[in-house]
Amino acid sequence: MHQRHLPANWIHHRRLPLVAGLCSGALAALLAWVVIDIAHTKARTEIAAQAQSHLLQIRDRLDRQLQSTLSVPETVAAFVSAQGGMSPEIFSTVVGRLLEHQRNIRNLALAPDNVISDIYPRLGNERALGLHYLDNPQQRNAVERAIQTRRTVVAGPIPLVQGGLGIVSRTPVFLATPPGKTPVGGPRYWGIVSLTVNADTLFADVGLNSEQMGFQVAARGLDAMGAQGAVFVGRPQLFDESPATLDIPLPGGGSWILGAVPSGGWKAAGQAPALIVMLSYVFAVVVGLLSARLVRAHQQVLALATHDRLTGLPNRRLFEDRLSQAVLAAHRDHRAGALLLLDLDGFKAVNDERGHASGDQVLARVAQRLTSLTRASDTAARLGGDEFALVLNAVESPEAAMATAHAVLAALLTPMGLDNGQHVLIGASVGVALFPQGDAVEGIPALMDRADRALYVSKRNGKGLASLADAPGLPGAAA
Repeated sequence: MHQRHLPANWIHHRRLPLVAGLCSGALAALLAWVVIDIAHTKARTEIAAQAQSHLLQIRDRLDRQLQSTLSVPETVAAFVSAQGGMSPEIFSTVVGRLLEHQRNIRNLALAPDNVISDIYPRLGNERALGLHYLDNPQQRNAVERAIQTRRTVVAGPIPLVQGGLGIVSRTPVFLATPPGKTPVGGPRYWGIVSLTVNADTLFADVGLNSEQMGFQVAARGLDAMGAQGAVFVGRPQLFDESPATLDIPLPGGGSWILGAVPSGGWKAAGQAPALIVMLSYVFAVVVGLLSARLVRAHQQVLALATHDRLTGLPNRRLFEDRLSQAVLAAHRDHRAGALLLLDLDGFKAVNDERGHASGDQVLARVAQRLTSLTRASDTAARLGGDEFALVLNAVESPEAAMATAHAVLAALLTPMGLDNGQHVLIGASVGVALFPQGDAVEGIPALMDRADRALYVSKRNGKGLASLADAPGLPGAAA
C-alpha cells in the first residue's frame, strides 16, 4: 500500500499539536492546582478545627481543676468571714480534710492583716510564717488587686523555692456583718487566704504540658497578662507559627492563652491526600496528551479535505481558493501574476506498462519537483489525474512566467527513479495565462479557460512545450 504523505507545507504547523497539548496541559495543571489547593485548604481547616477542639478539651479540664482547687480557699475564706477568724487547731483540721483529695495543692496560708499567721502543711513551710505581703514586692500587686476587686486573684505560674512551677491564688476575706447591725464604711477587711498550686502536676492532669493527639501545645500569659504575658508552657516559638488559640479567663481578671500547632507543622499536616495530588497531575498530563492528539487529528482531517492524499499538494478546492486570492492581490497591488496548467506526457504508458503503483510514485516525484521550483508565496497543486497547476505571485514579466514554465519542463524531463530501482522518462505540456487582464477582476473560470487553451496549443504543437495565452496565433488571442 502506498504511504500517505502529509502536505508539503505541513511542517509549518507541526508544532501546533505540541503547543495545544502544552496549553491544555497547563490549564489542566492549573485546574489540578486549584483542586489540590482546595483539598489543602480543606485539610488545613479540618486540622485547625481539631486543634481548636483539642484546646477546648484542655480548657474544660483546666476550668474544672481550677474550680475544684480554688473552692478550698473560698471555703476557708467563708468560714473566717462568718466566724471572725480561725484557730490553729480548727485551721489544721479543716484544711487537712479539704486537701485530702487535692494532690495539686502545695500549701494554704492564713494572713490576717496581710501577715501569714498559719500555713498548712506547716512542715517545710515554716519560713513563710510572719511574711507581710505588702512588704514583699513580688506579692504586693496581687494582694492589692484582690483587696480592690474583692475577688480571688490568680498569679503565676512562678518558680517555687522547692522546685517546679506554682500558681498562687489570693482570696480576700471581709468579715460578715452581724445580724441587726449596719456596717460603717462597708464590710471590714480581715486579711488574705493564700493558696499555692503545683502547676506541673496540674498541667499534667489536664494534658497541657504534653504532646497529645498529634498537637504541640503552649501557654502564655504569665501573671494573667494574656497575649502580653510570657510563655510558661511549651515552646515560645509556637506562637509565631500561626497556632490555633484559645483564651482562658482567670479569677480576678486577666487570662492565659493556649496555642496549638500540628506536631509536624501546618505544612505537613495540611497536605492534600497523596492520591488527590497524584490523580490531579495525571489528569493534567492526560488532558495535554489528548489535546495534542485531537489537534493533530483535526489537522490531518483538514489536510485531507484540502490536500491531495497521494502527493501532499493542495487539491482543486484549495487551489481555486489560492488562485482567487492571488487574482485579488494582483488587482489590489497592481502587479502581475501567472497561472500555469500542465499535463504530463507519457504518463498513461507508465500506468499501463508498469502498473498503478509505479504511476503513483511518478506523481509523487512530479509533486516534489514542482514544489522545489516554487517560492513560498507560490502554490503548486494537483487538480486530478495527471493534471497539475502552479500559481505564481508577483511575476515581473511574461518572460519571467515563461522562464518558470520552461524550468518545469526541464525538471520533468529528468528520468525519475522508482522504488524498484527502475527509471522512467516522462514529459509535460504547459499552458500559461497572466493576470489581471484589464481593470475588471477576471473570474476564475475565465482565467482557467485561457490557461487551458494555451495548454491545448502546447499539446497540439507536439507536446513538451509551453504556450502563453493571448499570444499571437493562440485561439482567442487578442488582435
